[in-house]
Amino acid sequence: MRYKDFYVRITPDKYIPRVDKKGNKILCEGFLIQIFADKKEQGEIDNFTAAVGFEILEDSLAEAEQLAKDFIDCEGQKST
Repeated sequence: MRYKDFYVRITPDKYIPRVDKKGNKILCEGFLIQIFADKKEQGEIDNFTAAVGFEILEDSLAEAEQLAKDFIDCEGQKST
């Protein structure tokens, strides 16, 4: 996906580690989100995960895409 001047790769992931409210380590489904400066995806700027029930509510590519866009918009505001 391309958003503004960035290239975003979103990959499903079934093994995202998180800690639940009771302090237990659990594995969640979600997405790995990688942000690149170039089309060839060689200049990685950042990467992070979005776990269902933590950063996103549903196992939805559309929700992961929106989170990536929000991240890019937020980072853009910090640099100005």
